[in-house]
Amino acid sequence: MSDLASLQMLRASAAQLPIYTYFDPAFYEQEQSLLFADAPRYYGHELMVPNEGDYHTLEWMGHGKMLKRVGGEVKLLSNVCRHRQAVIHKGRGNGNHIVCNLHGWTYDNEGSLIGAPHFPQTPCLALGQTELTRWNGLLFDAGRDIAADLANLGVAACMSFDDFGFHSSHITEYDFNWKTFIEVYSEDYHVDPFHPGLGNFVDCGQLRWEWGDQYHVQTVGVKNGLARPGSRIYGDWHKEVLRRYEERQPEFGAIWLTYYPNVMVEWYPHSLVVSVAIPRGPEKTTVITEFYYPEDVLYFEPEFIEAEQAAYFETAKEDDEICYRMHEGRRALWLAGRSEVGPYQSPTEDGMQHFHEFYRRKLGGHIAG
Repeated sequence: MSDLASLQMLRASAAQLPIYTYFDPAFYEQEQSLLFADAPRYYGHELMVPNEGDYHTLEWMGHGKMLKRVGGEVKLLSNVCRHRQAVIHKGRGNGNHIVCNLHGWTYDNEGSLIGAPHFPQTPCLALGQTELTRWNGLLFDAGRDIAADLANLGVAACMSFDDFGFHSSHITEYDFNWKTFIEVYSEDYHVDPFHPGLGNFVDCGQLRWEWGDQYHVQTVGVKNGLARPGSRIYGDWHKEVLRRYEERQPEFGAIWLTYYPNVMVEWYPHSLVVSVAIPRGPEKTTVITEFYYPEDVLYFEPEFIEAEQAAYFETAKEDDEICYRMHEGRRALWLAGRSEVGPYQSPTEDGMQHFHEFYRRKLGGHIAG
């Protein structure tokens, strides 16, 4: 290896994060205040409440908030009654009013209290509301300018939710640091050796990167015209995709957007997936995964959805193993008081390096080493 190549590898390795940043409770608190206080906070998509009066409670928030469509607009309201602090709804539904059936307290769809049985005068109370901003129908806390962050995103048109519908949301709890999940999502080095199904669906030899200050995007091609599935489950998915495309090859195998620090949007043939990795502690992470499909698929092609999600979760379980093995190795180093890093493989790990560089910019001098 030349001296120049060695120097470049050394500089790249320096972007990686010290082991303690994945485990130290004191550093975790700094991370929350310095990184997540300014991070985009994702709550769901407008398609979760497509009709007037629809509500959808956020299970990952303990059902403490709900999306509610009012006057054609989606609002994020508290789902906790102002009387005895009970959760009002769970799940999805529709109604012209918001009624807590414990004592009959009734709110209009804007969240204002309009009825309190047996009170001589209705208390002047309302359900709390969080101001939202939108990008492609995705709903975020209005504290950050999402449109400005993603203004130059080249693949935005591919991630349009036009004529799509919401299918389902899944919650997974993990015992590792949230950054580990993002790191595995941000590199393609492991795809061919560790994902027999995915590795024969997408072609990482056709990998293209797109960069922004707040994101990176991976676009990968289709492997061999989907001629040879790498697993039985992916075999079913290949058949559904080829049927849907009338035996023609899709334009892309997948597009994977990471909107820093922890939001992911994935495009696959006739499906969109939104995920968010929510830190719960230094070694605790909640991942929310939402599936969206074109309306004709959603209503008339359950076999397509079944095959797509089976393939998705086969790959997800393999990624889980990678995350846990990385976590276990790093934890062994942490307990031994050691910190080790290795070089990035370029171009397949360029996204991980970009994420680490973003993270170091945000945490500044608070990272030692």
